[in-house]
Amino acid sequence: MTRSFKYRVCQMQMARVTYVNGQWQGMQVPEVAGTDAVFNSCPTVWEYLNAAGRDGWELVTAGEYAISHGAEVSNMVNLLFLKKEMS
Repeated sequence: MTRSFKYRVCQMQMARVTYVNGQWQGMQVPEVAGTDAVFNSCPTVWEYLNAAGRDGWELVTAGEYAISHGAEVSNMVNLLFLKKEMS
């Protein structure tokens, strides 16, 4: 029988998991709250990974990429890739 998996791509900024598969993870609305409040409303990386691990998710790898607007890099974003075997 072929094994199949589900995957999560988690975006991290300022030691917080901000997006998972494109969905905002914070309790504050980014367009309304200030920067600190927005990021602080997201789970910390270790909180997120502990909760995901309890739910059967496994960290596969991590990476980073630069978000740029024009010629200059404006932000570095870290990514976490998780998988979970489908039953």
